[in-house]
Amino acid sequence: MPRPARRRALLAGVALLAASAAVPGALAAGSSADATVRFPAAPGQSVAHYAGTAPFNNGQAGLAYGQLGLDDPTGACTPSGGSLNEQRHVAVQVPKLDPSLDTLLHVQIAWTPVAAEPLEDLALHVFGPDGALVGSSDGSAASEGITLAAPAAGTYDVLVCAFQNLPSGTPYKATITALTTKPGTFPKATGVPTPTYRQYTAPKGLATAAGEPSIGTSWKTGHTLFTANTDEYDVAFDDRKGTSTWTSVNQDPNGSNTVSLDPIGYTDSSTGRSFISQLLFACSGAAYSDDDFRTSKPSEGCGTGINGFDHQTLGGGPFAKGTGPALGSTYPHAVYYCSQGAGLVLGGAFCSRSDDGGVTFGAPVDIFNAACSGIHGHVRVGPDGTVYVPDTKCGGKQGVAVSEDGGKSWTVRQVPDSIEGASDPSVATGRDGTVYFGYSDGTGRPRVAISRDHGRTWTRSVDVGTPFGLHGSEFAEVIAGDGDRAAFAFLGTATKGSTQAASFGKSKDGKTFTGGTWHLYVATTYDRGRTWTTVDATPTDPVQRGCVWNSGGSNPCRNLLDFNDITVDKTGRVMVGFSDGCVPASVEPDSASGDPTNDCSRSTAVVRNGLVAHGAVLRQTGGRGLFKAYDKR
Repeated sequence: MPRPARRRALLAGVALLAASAAVPGALAAGSSADATVRFPAAPGQSVAHYAGTAPFNNGQAGLAYGQLGLDDPTGACTPSGGSLNEQRHVAVQVPKLDPSLDTLLHVQIAWTPVAAEPLEDLALHVFGPDGALVGSSDGSAASEGITLAAPAAGTYDVLVCAFQNLPSGTPYKATITALTTKPGTFPKATGVPTPTYRQYTAPKGLATAAGEPSIGTSWKTGHTLFTANTDEYDVAFDDRKGTSTWTSVNQDPNGSNTVSLDPIGYTDSSTGRSFISQLLFACSGAAYSDDDFRTSKPSEGCGTGINGFDHQTLGGGPFAKGTGPALGSTYPHAVYYCSQGAGLVLGGAFCSRSDDGGVTFGAPVDIFNAACSGIHGHVRVGPDGTVYVPDTKCGGKQGVAVSEDGGKSWTVRQVPDSIEGASDPSVATGRDGTVYFGYSDGTGRPRVAISRDHGRTWTRSVDVGTPFGLHGSEFAEVIAGDGDRAAFAFLGTATKGSTQAASFGKSKDGKTFTGGTWHLYVATTYDRGRTWTTVDATPTDPVQRGCVWNSGGSNPCRNLLDFNDITVDKTGRVMVGFSDGCVPASVEPDSASGDPTNDCSRSTAVVRNGLVAHGAVLRQTGGRGLFKAYDKR
């Protein structure tokens, strides 16, 4: 599978750094750090500042590579990049702490563009005391941030390079924060049947390139569609036998599903209309179907005009007040196409609305107005037509762009107690408009907040990983049913440390996984978030071992790519479409390591970890669903 394009992908030759580069975090004898922070022994923070200048990136040589998701051969953003970047050393001191406390190192840079922001855009990379890359940030706003959970003591190399800038260079200000926090309490539900789940894995040879999959279900036909790369499957379940059948569909692609830089599938459950979108750089090839892709028709694919180059998403729902179907259209819902803007021209992110069921789209509209990074989560539409697009980087916090006028104008609303993260958050609305926002916090913990007023105010976020002692989380996915019911699925691990580092969860010799085991968890509320029930839905079969890379490029730990997906069937049963990086040899016999015995599910040997991306569906089999009307089914 070709690696999808990523605006944040300028990681020139990162995979080779550990073997070929000098240790960037090491200081020469007698030298001093540019900044020092010490974690407080009690909840609190220590902050340091410095100013720097990112040099001219030598004619934007890396632009073409970054837009295509490839490593930049000039090495501009590596420690060996010389005059093409600026590097500062930050000393991090970690005293003896109560093990119940969390520590978080946050590195933030901000600048004031002289030209329009997209023409003066910086990238931030942090290398740990051992010289290994531990975090990267390359969005499309006038700031970049990296959060490292449970960082080790030592000296870190903070590297700033330009994705694109002017010959005079770009001055920036850096803020380094060492934060010590106390985990919150978990409001555990009582007297509620615990939901149960079963995993349905695609057979050998099917959905083998299922990084960042999509899942949707039609309430009209009961069919479930799973999108993976350029493949589309109609998945049927036999709950009695515990088996599934995966049938390839969309064989007549109408200009889509042949080449992909990013795949997205979307099903409007209530109307039964399904879409498949394949990113084709400046737009997308797309098709839609009203019969589960037995037949399909072509879609324009994106909005008129330049609509963005990366990380597209499709969604839909009721028209907002004052808007409605196009003249002659009988399709009852609006359809939205959103995408990260082209870094060289636009920056940010843009959404376009279709009033004819996704056949054509209107002009794109900027949704973040430089308040958030261009990389965003899936668009969702509430029952009153309000549109939501979540984002993990909104001025140091996480938030959501909200439109209450059908995408004509947008407002960014932050979740006040969140900390900027690296993995896409997710948003969903219940039937009464209650908004659920699930996210991987900068601390690594899986949290969820709730709003009753379109994101203007939020409840205090709840850490739903507390029952399992989770310290790392990725790929938040939220779905809601009745207003007081919602489910939050995510990958989680109990291991502390930087989940981006290649050494995460490994023994010192790098041969064995002593931690870093990831499972798929689902937290459910039946009382509008007052209490939650969290279950390990894959207790005997890890989804991943080791690091989960979030920052694009060709990093080997990026096998799962950027997200999973979630849906709910007509009876309220939750289903999660996910990419499984840990499967037995009977499912994926060939491993990326070259060892023919890929058995990551049972073996902790690093050589047995093929870092695959195999398609699977997690399906609810017991407990209450998200629609009260079906509780007694």
